Amino acid sequence: MSCETAFWVWLQHGLGAGSGKVSRVLSCCTGLREFWEAGPQFWKLQGFFTARELSALRTFTPQDAQQIVDRCEQSGIRLLTPEEEEYPRSLWEIANPPCVLYVKGQLPAVDEMPTIAMVGTRDATISGKKIAFSLSYQLARAGAIVISGGARGIDTAAHKGALQAQGKTVCVLGCGLDYPYLMENAGLRDWIAESGAVISEYPPDTPGSKAAFPIRNRIISGLSCGVLVVEAAAKSGSLITADLALEQGRDVFAVPCGIDNPVSRGVNTLIKNGAVPVSSAAELLEQYLDRFPGKIRMPGRENPDVPFAVIPERRPAQAVQPAAAKRKAPQRQKANAFSELISEDIPNLLSDLPDGSFDRELPEPQPKLPLTAADASEDAILLDSLLTKEAVHLAVLGQQSGLAPQRVLAALTELELLGRVRPLGGGRYCCS
Repeated sequence: MSCETAFWVWLQHGLGAGSGKVSRVLSCCTGLREFWEAGPQFWKLQGFFTARELSALRTFTPQDAQQIVDRCEQSGIRLLTPEEEEYPRSLWEIANPPCVLYVKGQLPAVDEMPTIAMVGTRDATISGKKIAFSLSYQLARAGAIVISGGARGIDTAAHKGALQAQGKTVCVLGCGLDYPYLMENAGLRDWIAESGAVISEYPPDTPGSKAAFPIRNRIISGLSCGVLVVEAAAKSGSLITADLALEQGRDVFAVPCGIDNPVSRGVNTLIKNGAVPVSSAAELLEQYLDRFPGKIRMPGRENPDVPFAVIPERRPAQAVQPAAAKRKAPQRQKANAFSELISEDIPNLLSDLPDGSFDRELPEPQPKLPLTAADASEDAILLDSLLTKEAVHLAVLGQQSGLAPQRVLAALTELELLGRVRPLGGGRYCCS
């Protein structure tokens, strides 16, 4: 880490998360060390700090910040500041970039690849989670990086879809990386860190708060080329992310919902206001073929750099506009080789749900039929045979099955989408 890292941690603490004053601070001096040495009187004369900020800058010193840096080094957490080459340019260009990113894993090259944020309600329907999983799977197979927030519902399905495709995904938390947030997803976050990254702008032990999560949403949108919303109620944090995306010049996409869906109002309103409706990863990724030539891969091909299809020569690229800011959504093209190839070998996760209203009386439970190789993977069949109505922790399932943690999580995801398993929280599961 750079010797200046502690000064960035100090500034982050003083200004607070989400501050838009970083560039103004840097314009005052040649570096943060010089700014610190100029002292409180100089800071006050700048005229743009609040009393709270001045107090925080004075009472929390770079020496205090160095203790956080040292603790992170000991626990394997990397710190990225704007001085580091790995700090994303796309994030530095927003109005209020974070001074520090705390990172577990390896942050993918988000500036060089198509990067899609997928967000939605925590109270997702089964159909919504299947859609999010399938779209994320397709995007990751195509070479896109999937960004989300690690919450229940759509976020979890998005991360799992990318991981199941052996792709890259980034989880952006609204709390410190070591804070015990949503422990039922602790194993999922470890899995994400092995192939992508879990990141936060908060020191490791910082608890989450209602204010922190909307603030972190600017990082989710800032890292992305576009934001895809899957199920969102009229008042939803996902809509905040979509608004931030527009402010940052990002595209906004939405998956249309039926009007009887309890979480349809938010996404349908987005579409009315100009968000691009999509029903497949192909429709979304077509927007980025010119921007990332050769980076969007065709699944199942030996050469990962071969594009999906030979694209006809187009006019010179125009200035990029957020898709949701356009008056008319682009006309849908007929099914072509691109659309067919991106769907190749994708699991059939979107089978229709049984007809009937939510308040229909449930029928008597039927005996659980064993899975076959035509239904699921060998790992899923094995775990399905071990699960009962009694809650069991995933670590116990790992011991009983002899499977590695990654394979246990992948198989449980598969069983959950098949309706065979029910998560109970705290890493515990039972059969449905």
